[in-house]
Amino acid sequence: MSTMRHKTGLKVPQNGIYRVYHREHRLPHEVTLLAEEAFPCCAQCGNAVTFELVRGVEIDPKGFKVKLCQIPPVEGKKAA
Repeated sequence: MSTMRHKTGLKVPQNGIYRVYHREHRLPHEVTLLAEEAFPCCAQCGNAVTFELVRGVEIDPKGFKVKLCQIPPVEGKKAA
């Protein structure tokens, strides 16, 4: 596991599962992100999130596409 933290808006360096750390409103959780996309912001805390690679994954570029533009708020909570 990497200890390097990445910020919102920067380019994702490699396909993988990343742990997301929010400022205060939510416990860390994991998301799958693809290389060359931008690290997304949070709908509730904006750019106050960082990402840490948990594990890299190999993905067939023709068979899988996901683009996370914004981390959704926790269910039952309103975005600020």
